Amino acid sequence: MYSWLSATVSRRGVPHARKLAAYAIRLAAIAVPAALPQNLQHQVMGLSFPGPLGLAAGFDKHGTLYHALPSLGFGFAEIGSVIPLAEEQRSLGLNAVIAILSRYPRPHAIPLGMSISMNRATPPAQMADDYLVCMEKLWKYADYITLNLGVRAGPDLHLPEHRATLYSVLAATKSKQVRMMTESGRGCPIVVKIDQDRGDTNNLLACVRDYAFDGLILSGGAHINEGKMMLANLQHVSNKMSDTMPIISVGGIRTPQDVADRLSAGASLVQIYSGIVESGPLLPRRINTHLSTLATAC
Repeated sequence: MYSWLSATVSRRGVPHARKLAAYAIRLAAIAVPAALPQNLQHQVMGLSFPGPLGLAAGFDKHGTLYHALPSLGFGFAEIGSVIPLAEEQRSLGLNAVIAILSRYPRPHAIPLGMSISMNRATPPAQMADDYLVCMEKLWKYADYITLNLGVRAGPDLHLPEHRATLYSVLAATKSKQVRMMTESGRGCPIVVKIDQDRGDTNNLLACVRDYAFDGLILSGGAHINEGKMMLANLQHVSNKMSDTMPIISVGGIRTPQDVADRLSAGASLVQIYSGIVESGPLLPRRINTHLSTLATAC
């Protein structure tokens, strides 16, 4: 029934399909809660994840769904991307997101990541400032923070012509992380999100490694027929990073086997977006059951 509704609503546009999925998530969290299998727990970036499946940024932009996700079988969630000032049809802005996040007690039921970015009107020379103000104000609410480099609202930091801006953002945010850890007395891992379909992936990987960030989100392969290429690239990146940095894989994940394949190819965690829109809120339960059965068999 849900798949039929989703396909019907999708003809009106992606936002309508996402609204249907959000409504279904809230309903399912109350009507059919699911416990995560114990054998899926593991540690990544110093954080305890009840399971490897997370909700990708872009779906729950402001954190309004976070309270419903643990009972559906999600092991973590990422909100955003959060930007300093509100922009129509993009974000309510940093202060509005903080007001929502302040309602959730700590420690969080599942790790909560926050993707951060910049405003459209921000000049390239000041892009780092947008990332820094988001880091500072979200620090006490975040279990980890993601630097989203590939937003289409401004200069795409994947591209060679914006290399100087990329370096300034990475250097400034890494320095800010060190200062915030000292000032706050708590660590907060910083993850860099890279779209493997854009720019010089090898250079970006080298930057992430050289600046000693804590993790990498590797996105791409959103179309079904790109699945094999995504797996091959994931394996390549995993080998290139020599297991020194955990990888979160996102893009084109629609089935339990997709998740198992990403984990086998080197991902420590996976995120879904389209899958939850197309298949509904019971998909995480099916994924966790499949992963738990595989873990037990091993």
